[in-house]
Amino acid sequence: MGIILNDGVRMPRLTVQRLQFASNTPYETDFEANTPKTERVMDPAVAKALRAVLASVVQNGTATRVRNTFADRRGAPIDIGGKTGSGDNRFKTFSRGGGLRSARAVSRTGTFVFYIGDRYFGVMTAYVSGDKTDQYSFTSALPVAVLKLLAPAIEAVYEGSPIDNSRKHVAEIASTTSSQ
Repeated sequence: MGIILNDGVRMPRLTVQRLQFASNTPYETDFEANTPKTERVMDPAVAKALRAVLASVVQNGTATRVRNTFADRRGAPIDIGGKTGSGDNRFKTFSRGGGLRSARAVSRTGTFVFYIGDRYFGVMTAYVSGDKTDQYSFTSALPVAVLKLLAPAIEAVYEGSPIDNSRKHVAEIASTTSSQ
């Protein structure tokens, strides 16, 4: 999703920039990361086309629940796009003639891969495995609904608000949904 938002350019990933061990001893060791480089991995026209397709999933497809959910401080809508996917994963056995002999649920998944504006992207997945899988019937609508519940927290940090505000919104959402 990040590559699509960056017009086909993979941005560098760098979590740790410097490590220092045994300071002020004969064993002192410093490690510094090399400067990461960007890399074009997709034609910009393809990235632009993909953004349009992903936006249509929210505007007219399986993720319409989050359509018009996000707005900036001025009230202008923030673009959102994504791709949904659901899986009812079963182990099936078939008879010699091709008929289904048995089916055992192995896992269930519901996923939404998304972008919000040009700053945020992510993946939300609901997953159940094991013997109780048949007791669940969710689809990708579940992670889409969760993203909608998180909208106030995301909007709070979208334009640089302190992260503490978003934590407050998440706590409010959690207390509201648990009391219903």
